[in-house]
Order: sequence, then structure tokens, then C-alpha cells
Amino acid sequence: MPEEPYYFTTMKKLKPLHCQDFKPLIEEAIKKLKNGENRLAVSDYPLKYACLNGFNTPDITERLSSDYGMPSDNKDIAADYFEEITMLEKMLSDVDVPTDLAIWQKRTKIKSAEKMYKGLNRRAFAIQLWDWYAIPWRYKNNAVHVIWSPQDIMGTPIIHSYPINYFLTYFSFTLEKQAENIIKVMKRLGLWKNFGIFAIVIFAIFLLVKFM
Repeated sequence: MPEEPYYFTTMKKLKPLHCQDFKPLIEEAIKKLKNGENRLAVSDYPLKYACLNGFNTPDITERLSSDYGMPSDNKDIAADYFEEITMLEKMLSDVDVPTDLAIWQKRTKIKSAEKMYKGLNRRAFAIQLWDWYAIPWRYKNNAVHVIWSPQDIMGTPIIHSYPINYFLTYFSFTLEKQAENIIKVMKRLGLWKNFGIFAIVIFAIFLLVKFM
């Protein structure tokens, strides 16, 4: 029997599990996927928040369509999303990652129902991993396609497509806003730092006066 890859045995020992614990699995997924380095990336921070911050979020109509499984107009990008989710699900199953059941799911006495619930929970966790490690920007046909994962685990991805020139302009504006926010935060930290130093000096003078 062939020896299991090192991350298989590592995963089985991890409790409780966190998305950051699955970097070895993501590295393996990148190798298996075609152009995997452009689709997934090992990160210490959720790429969903890093890459989608500042972009228009899906509206209620898009969310409802996604929840009901309406197919995306961008079939190629949607197919890539489902390929990635399916691969992550399979790898989680191969690694035999423990799949916890919710309290209401545990009430069932039917084995087939329990198996179904575990499958659904595994898919939900695969989507969580996708949100953390997937690069939600995809370049194709001179456009950048921004992918939002569905809220419903059986839903379809929501894809916003931008002409490359518009995307770069919009992205530059977003970076400018983020830079402004960082400067504001740093100024506030500087004020609090100066206040802290001033308070320490006053307290030290108070102690010296009191005990002299």
C-alpha cells in the first residue's frame, strides 16, 4: 500500500481545525489544478477580504438567484469555481478530516441521512477554505472577473466582470482609499502614544513629589 502524503497524517491530528491549518492541502491542490498558482494561494489572511474589499457586493437579487442555483452567465469562470470546490471536497474526504454534525443533524437515526449531512458540512468547509485561499480575481478575454462565493452551499457563484482598464482604475481608487485609512489610523495611534508618554511623565513626577 503506497505511503500517504505527509499532509494526510498531519491533518488527522489537528484539533480543533482552522483554515490556516490546511496550507499543506492547498499547496497540493495548487499542484493538481491546471494553472493552480493563478487560482489558489497560500495565505495567512482570508483572500476574500483582502481582494474583495472595496468592490461592490452582490445585491439581493443576485444573492437570491445564487441561492436558488441559477447558472451564471460566465460559464467558464463558474466552471473553474466548481472544479476548485469539488477538488477541495475530495481532498478533505481523502484526508478524512473529522466532519462534525450540528445538534439537529445528530438527531437522525438514519445512516444515509447522516452521510448526507456530513457531505453537506464538508462542502460548507470547502467553501470556507475557498474563501480563505482562492484568488477571487480571474483574468480572461481582456476582462477581470471577480468571484463571490454563494451564501447557500448548493448555490452558484456570483461573478462581476470588469473591462481591464476599468478594473485597474477602480482598483487604484480602492488602494488610495485604503492608504488614506491607514494614514488616519497611524495618526490616531501617534496621538495615543504621545498621550501615553505624557501620562507616564506626569505620573512619575507625581510619585517623585509625593515621596521626596
